[in-house]
Amino acid sequence: MKAKIILVIFFSYLSFIAESQVIRGRISNESGDPVPYATVYIHELRQGTTTNGKGDYEIRIPEGRYRISYQCLGYSPLTYDIIVNAKPTTKDVSLSMQYYQIPEVKILATGEDPAYGIMRKSIGMAPYYLNNTEYYKAEVYLKGNLVFKKIPRLLRKRISITTNSEEKDREITRRVLEGDIFMLESFNEVEFTAPDSYVQKVISVNSTFPEEGENISPMDFIQASFYQPLLAGVAISPLSPQAFSYYRFRYLGATTQGNITLNKIQVIPRMKSQQLFEGTIYIIENLWCLHSVDLINDNIAGRISIQQLYVPVQDDIWLPVSHNFVINIGVLGVSADAEYLSSVRYIEVRPNLLLKKPSSITTDSFKRHAVSNEKNISDKQQKIEEILKDDEMTNRDMIRLARLMNKESEKAQPDSIRESLEIKDNTVRTIADDAYNTDSAYWAEIRPIPLSEPEIISVMKRDSILMEKSSGTDETVLQDNDDKKEQNKFFSFLGNLAFGHTWSDTTNFSFNYGGLLDPDNFSFSTVDGFVHGLDFRISKKWKDASQLTISPEMSYAFSRRSFIWRVNGNYLFDRKKNQQFFFNAGMISRDISDGGSVNKLINTLSSLLAENNLLKLYGSDYLTLGYRTTVSNGLTIEINGGLDNRKLLINTTDFSFISTDQGYSDNKPENPYLEEGADPVYSLRDMKHYHFGTEITYTPRQRYRMNNGVRIPQGSDWPSFRFSWKHGINEQDPSSGTYSHFDKIKLLAYKESDIGAFSTFRWRIETGFFLNKSQLSYYDFFHFNTQPLLLTINDYQDAFRLPPFYSLSTPDFYVEAHSRYTTPYLMLKYLPGLSKTLMSENLTFSYLGSDYHRNYMEIGYSVSEISLIGEFGVYAGLENLRYKNIGIRFILKIN
Repeated sequence: MKAKIILVIFFSYLSFIAESQVIRGRISNESGDPVPYATVYIHELRQGTTTNGKGDYEIRIPEGRYRISYQCLGYSPLTYDIIVNAKPTTKDVSLSMQYYQIPEVKILATGEDPAYGIMRKSIGMAPYYLNNTEYYKAEVYLKGNLVFKKIPRLLRKRISITTNSEEKDREITRRVLEGDIFMLESFNEVEFTAPDSYVQKVISVNSTFPEEGENISPMDFIQASFYQPLLAGVAISPLSPQAFSYYRFRYLGATTQGNITLNKIQVIPRMKSQQLFEGTIYIIENLWCLHSVDLINDNIAGRISIQQLYVPVQDDIWLPVSHNFVINIGVLGVSADAEYLSSVRYIEVRPNLLLKKPSSITTDSFKRHAVSNEKNISDKQQKIEEILKDDEMTNRDMIRLARLMNKESEKAQPDSIRESLEIKDNTVRTIADDAYNTDSAYWAEIRPIPLSEPEIISVMKRDSILMEKSSGTDETVLQDNDDKKEQNKFFSFLGNLAFGHTWSDTTNFSFNYGGLLDPDNFSFSTVDGFVHGLDFRISKKWKDASQLTISPEMSYAFSRRSFIWRVNGNYLFDRKKNQQFFFNAGMISRDISDGGSVNKLINTLSSLLAENNLLKLYGSDYLTLGYRTTVSNGLTIEINGGLDNRKLLINTTDFSFISTDQGYSDNKPENPYLEEGADPVYSLRDMKHYHFGTEITYTPRQRYRMNNGVRIPQGSDWPSFRFSWKHGINEQDPSSGTYSHFDKIKLLAYKESDIGAFSTFRWRIETGFFLNKSQLSYYDFFHFNTQPLLLTINDYQDAFRLPPFYSLSTPDFYVEAHSRYTTPYLMLKYLPGLSKTLMSENLTFSYLGSDYHRNYMEIGYSVSEISLIGEFGVYAGLENLRYKNIGIRFILKIN
């Protein structure tokens, strides 16, 4: 039965191919070997396509006379005038090797490789070529496949695909085997509008992937441009303004193609890195734009090979007409090859006439829209001309040229785009209703890249499975999950009970249960003993986008014999202005410091294994009410008030797994203001505390995205500023009913900026002071984030790494500052064996000026992203510019 079905499908394919009216052929080299992934470009239609792995191409076009170019990297291109009539046309082409020579004029007296002069002008002009197209509409055909080459024995039973059968609630799972191939092809219409708006309509899809693999879109490949500093946000382009810091370039010669001179440049990374490319790019003399690229990127998932060919689709607008991506995947012993080919036909292209082209950037055929043709040119355009005319352009000139071209590109944008702070999601993707309802005749009619034999077999296998299902047989089914559903219900219940689960319904109501074994709900301290609890989260959304969230937590302190509970609630009723009421209430044991708490897991291990109780707690019965709103873009105001019944707590247990001579310390922070002989006014005691205050945060010219009517902040070129004021009332004498008042004021400014490829700089400056602090308690001090342990779990931004916990807290005026520079390319990536890692290096500086710490500073160097979760650092402390101490720190980021 199965053999008959396959034969029927096979002969139906042959009949469709025989009836097609196309131009087809094979591209080979002088030895007769096929040239895979060569480009076929039809000038009149502005359509490019790619040959398959055997050098075959096949295009259906209307009757007429066409000029067709055949080209491939490393070969001399050929162009023919071909007449296409009612009968199928076959055109086989033999390409000869392309030879590049180094002209004498390129040999410089300085000894510098001529590639650097070419690259300086190309990098400087990259912003122009990134923005010189105002609009285009294109038809894009994308074909991809995935072949599993090797699957480890331990994973063979775990890697499978699941599809739904026609019978309701019945799933069929088929194991993935070595040699299996999956294929996907799609036909799309794409419209681009400057600067970054893409509208894609998926016209048709043909896929042998399971359902979860059918959402592959060509947009990532169409949008990615080597003229951008970062390609798709994952690797540094050789045309980045910082390219000379990451790449070396070697001139491999030049050749003439028609009226253009083509320079061949070898791209050599200065270190082996997952964020860098190596290979070859081809630059057009005098235009200084890309002709083609042939680059490789080795990363954690495998090797990606990228080939692109650019042609002048209109005037001097060079756009890619063919893309070839080959991915050699190697993860956890699984080896697979993936391949994506594309064919692009530009239906309409409009240049950006507001962006003027420098007069020196031209060849004999491309002289339109040059600045020299304009009567009036700006000062920036004049400077661009002067830089480009300099045959000995320096690196500084290159950076100036790139900046000037960026400014000219921004100036050429419409005012509505240039002045808007909204970052719009400019990629719109729709799928036609009948996109999946296409047959083999349809694809034989429109497919510009022939299927390979393995791809044909993949389609035939899929069709045979579908026919067997319709006939009631299914020989490929390895297991039917129906029989396992009942027994899985019991194991599912146990799993939910232990590890938690979220239940939701169609009314936008959800209930989350954290689970009995959630490690966040287990801890130990000398005050509470062992603590275990449960947490829940209840959420309800309404049609007007309002939302209510309530999060209760309940636990029990076994040594203190006390229930601990807290409830956090939030009601969001105006998403556009982010207006919300919130409340927090509970009866808990709370860290005495609010500047940066001791990690509960660290305190648990330190206590039980070394009798070192780091965390100091007090009893807190509290209620806080508040209101928060966004007044205008970048301006947020919060008003809050509440009460806190503070109670001193003492150690209730001396239990530990390992006993030491030191024993546990008292439940009292170590701080100069709490030492014997210090002012007793600051001492810890039972008291009732009331407070109200406000917090105002303002970010000038804050960019944002809109999501269902809600503004999502996306940063700004300006720092953010925060002002907070808290008026506190402390009970001094319960018997007489006397109270003391104080005002706590803090000012904060902070900013994080991208300052290069994968590099960031973050800084924060804060100051604070008290008014009416004569009766201030240690509870209300300014507390700072100190993390002095050798090992810290989870990252604490802007922390002091050397002073003991609680030691920096102060009631006095203070100034605090932190900065951190992060880059993957400082020192380590230049060392053998480390260049291909994802590690980043960090330089940090911290400062605190207060009464007891006049000028305390920390300077640090650390390596982060070690195995993606680790960080190792060395930190030195200075007091009044004199050395004080030094320490090393390890950080595990496990959240």
